[in-house]
Amino acid sequence: MRLRLTLAAVLAVAVMWHPSAVSAETVAEFYKGKVIKVIIGYAPGGGFDAYARLLAEHLPKHLPGNPAAVVQSMPGAASVKAANFIYSIGPQDGTLIGIPNHAVPMNAFVWREVGDGLDVTKLNWIGRLDAIDVVNVAWNTAGVKTVEDVKKRQLAIAATSPTGTSVMMPTAMNKLIGTQFKVVQGYKGTAEQYLAMEKGETEGMGNAIWSQLKRSHPHWIAEKKLIPLYQDGYKRATGLEDVPTAMELAKNDEDRKVFRLLGSTAEVGRSFYVGPQVPSERVAALRQAFTAMTNDPAFRKEAEDLNIVLNPMSGDDLQKMIGELGLYPPELLERTRQLVAP
Repeated sequence: MRLRLTLAAVLAVAVMWHPSAVSAETVAEFYKGKVIKVIIGYAPGGGFDAYARLLAEHLPKHLPGNPAAVVQSMPGAASVKAANFIYSIGPQDGTLIGIPNHAVPMNAFVWREVGDGLDVTKLNWIGRLDAIDVVNVAWNTAGVKTVEDVKKRQLAIAATSPTGTSVMMPTAMNKLIGTQFKVVQGYKGTAEQYLAMEKGETEGMGNAIWSQLKRSHPHWIAEKKLIPLYQDGYKRATGLEDVPTAMELAKNDEDRKVFRLLGSTAEVGRSFYVGPQVPSERVAALRQAFTAMTNDPAFRKEAEDLNIVLNPMSGDDLQKMIGELGLYPPELLERTRQLVAP
């Protein structure tokens, strides 16, 4: 009898500490009293910070357990440092949320630049707040009106670095559809590229952000100083309904897949993710809370007051989109690398 009791006690303790017993904790019980950290891969300030703070304020209101949330900066390697931390170092319990640079998934596939074994398809994506309406533009004095015009004459456009879409997309356009973009690299960001156009150093740029221009340079748009030539994203953005996407300009399905991969940066936009081992029920709760947040009138009102543009995508759809890119065969990725090489 004593032996049986001892075995029963041992079994009781084993059940108490077995992972299945821990997983019996509800989402509300887990998040009650917790603090979620929303981690951005940049110093405070700027667009990523603004979206992170908006999410940190409103997402907890829609999560079971009503946790608190704070924003934490972890600068390094264009947000890759933060992504690696969330992927493999930080707790895999749903208390760390990341917002990556929009090019992280594309660079992971094309250039394999993420390091530390990070697989962006295994991150649990919880949703996107906004796409980025990236558009290739010509200055109004350049003498071009459409992409067809750039097939007939050279157009010097400002760009950043070889792994930036401001270089990669027009370089691929030159090789796949016959444009003559002269890509002038070395500009540090969109502000410098805007100035270069205005001063006449260049005749355009490869990665103008239309919604940003509407805020920072509304007179350029009102006075038609910019001529949009093509868009990077998968769909024509609001206000740019007459401007084709790169995918629409592709000559065949293989070329369209190349443009889809390069254009994914615009589609990822301002998105959020958690680690790959976060329990599925918490991932589901985060995604449900994200969708509820984006439909909340109070959230939308604050975004409007802060001049933050919203174009939400659900976590399920975002996960599917990135997963599809992860299925690209090695030969197609290699072809893309060759096409974007200067």
